[in-house]
Parts: sequence; structure tokens; C-alpha cells
Amino acid sequence: MKTYTSLDFKLNSPTVVALGCFDGLHIGHRALIKKARIAADESGLPLAVFSFTKPPKSFFIPGGIPILTDRDEKKRLMALLGVDILISVDFSAEIAALSPEDFFESIIRQRLCASAVFCGFNYRFGKGAKGDSELLSRLCKESAIDFSAIPSVRVEGTTVSSSAIRDLLSEGNVNVASKLLGRKYSIRSTVVSGQQLGRLLGFPTVNQLLSPTSAPLRNGVYLTRTHVGRHVWRSITNVGVRPTVDGSTLCAETNLFDFDGDLYGKNIRVEFLEFIRPEQKFASVEELTAQVLKDIEKAKEI
Repeated sequence: MKTYTSLDFKLNSPTVVALGCFDGLHIGHRALIKKARIAADESGLPLAVFSFTKPPKSFFIPGGIPILTDRDEKKRLMALLGVDILISVDFSAEIAALSPEDFFESIIRQRLCASAVFCGFNYRFGKGAKGDSELLSRLCKESAIDFSAIPSVRVEGTTVSSSAIRDLLSEGNVNVASKLLGRKYSIRSTVVSGQQLGRLLGFPTVNQLLSPTSAPLRNGVYLTRTHVGRHVWRSITNVGVRPTVDGSTLCAETNLFDFDGDLYGKNIRVEFLEFIRPEQKFASVEELTAQVLKDIEKAKEI
């Protein structure tokens, strides 16, 4: 899969184009890309996806908003969907200033060389998000470009969207969030050195640092499954700042059941299966230890 990470690109032959931010690559996004993939196969053209690394509205909000998939994870998932060309760029003042018509002409026609365009029913583009799927349909028709807007997808009465998934994760509802995603929500990052407190207390843990813009999860304890290369361990994970030991850094702290080894510097993926309890501050380390042991037993029962 060929990738571009800035607007300094120009495709020199016709493509089938899928438009969207695709944060999370949930089941609605995948339905869109799969239809575009079918059209690309039928026409013998490559499938190009034009997306942003973060939701455009994050550009206008101080501190941004939590994202569901970083650039590397989005690239991995796009490749699995059969995307030939991925353009994932930062939303910028330059892009924000483009009128809907200029966005269409400059990016869709000239840079993407679009022969057919696919987008979601609620796709917005251009300055002030004034462009919608209806306008895009008209612009495509005027340029003899095929156009298709994919209708919404609903799961258990909820319209599937990245914002709905973020809301569910902020409540700790990883079960329903996973149904909307079409896979278990997970965190993939490198293990860093921690306070070694877990090892001293008898349940060694691995730590992944989190930032507010990459951690939509509610703070608390979760039943998890941890992937290290091709190996998978049952596990339990605390997301939060560890208030009992005067912690202040947001992290995911995971105890792998029946694991004995050193994972520092390793890239691991932790899948979140079920919320067990909120994070809380205990009166002593002894109380914390007793509760963690209960959490582990409950997780093993589940």
C-alpha cells in the first residue's frame, strides 16, 4: 500500500476514492471502503483513501479530542481492507480555508484524479464544513465523476459513529463500543518502565503511557487480553493515574496472568473486554493490594 502524509502528492491516473476521517475504522467506515473496493475491482482502478490523522473538529478545540486510531494503526487496518493508496494528512489552516468548490477541484479532481467518489451520508467538507454529500454529488455529476453516499449503519438502536464510540468508551462501555467498532477496542504502544510497585506487591505489571488525546477510556479496571507478537495472555488492566501511590501520569497498567518475563521496550496491544470497576484511591497500599487480588480473581472467573 502506497502512503502519503502531506498534500504534496498528485496521482497521475484515475482512481476510485473513499473520503472520510475514518477515526476508529468502525463498521460503518468498513462498509464504505468495501463498497469502494468492489467498484475499484469492477473498473480495474486502484482504491485511494483520503483521510485526516485526527478529526477536523479537533483542529478548532484547544487540546483536541481523543482519537480512536493513530496513524500507524489506521495504516495497518486500511491495508487489511485492501486499500491501494492511503493519504492521511494533518488537518491544517490551508485545508480549513478551502471553499467546498476549491476542495473538490484542488484535492478530489486534481490531486486524487477521481473517477468515482464514495463517502458517508454525513460527510462534510470545505470551509466551515459548508459542503455536504448533496453538494458533492452535484460537483461530481458536473465533472462526470461517479458518486455514492453510503447510508448510516445502526447497532442496537445506535447510529454507528466515531463520536458515539468515544462516548461509550468514556463511560467504560467497552462491550457496545466493540460492537460498533467491529473488533475489540485496544491500545497499542511500547512498554515503559514504571514504579516497580506491582512487582514488590506480588503482581508485576507492564505500563503504557497514555495522553488525554489518545485515551477516551473511562478510568478504571478492565478485563483485558494482551498481545505480544503472536502470543496472547489473559490480563487485567488499570487505566488511570494510580491515586493511592500519589501517581499523576495517565497510563494503562496491565497484569498478565501466568506471565514471567521482561517486556520493557516491547510493543504490545491490550484489548479491552469488560469494565470491572472505577479507579479509586485506597487508604493504604495494603487495601490496594487486597482489592487488586480480588480484581484478578473476578477477572479469571469471567
